Amino acid sequence: MDVFRLFNVLFLCFVALKPTAAEVIHKGRPTFSDNHGPKLELLEENTEGQRYEGGCWAVGFGAQRLPVGQWLEFNITERVCCWLANMNVGISYVAPDDIPMQDLVLCDPNVSEVLNYTEVFVFKRFYSEDNVYRFRVDHHGNAYLTPNVTEDGIVFTGVDVKKPFWPIFNIYGDTKAIQLLNVTEEEDENDLSSLYGTE
Repeated sequence: MDVFRLFNVLFLCFVALKPTAAEVIHKGRPTFSDNHGPKLELLEENTEGQRYEGGCWAVGFGAQRLPVGQWLEFNITERVCCWLANMNVGISYVAPDDIPMQDLVLCDPNVSEVLNYTEVFVFKRFYSEDNVYRFRVDHHGNAYLTPNVTEDGIVFTGVDVKKPFWPIFNIYGDTKAIQLLNVTEEEDENDLSSLYGTE
């Protein structure tokens, strides 16, 4: 095989493996996937997800993969009284477009008990006075949620960071709507101790 033909083969392989625009890991304003629970309405150019009826059937996914080490920022834009259970936030190892609709017709307070390809943290109360939260998975597979959720910020562990994953939200209970705000730059994990006040 001559050099020209080898170059063509390599170029075609690159094109075939190149992700689509919706799959690109990127920084900036994230959006919700068009594949979501039947009672979730997307607003504000797909950056806000609002449950429009009842207390469940409102699972939503980030349309873009969440890069390891980077923070996903979101806020709760609407709440209702007075549910005993609350929103879930976490990760899905399955791309949103590959999840069948029947998986999303669920009314469970913890989606991980039903969707075995997910890991989530279940809010027990409203933690943030300023209504803005930050979620990330570090290179060790630890998932963090701030502020004021746990003493060290870790909400679950054991994430397989060798696999791609997408943010998942179960807009459940007294959380009626959330808005995705930003994906920030990766931070030095050696500096996390200062964030949580630990050594």
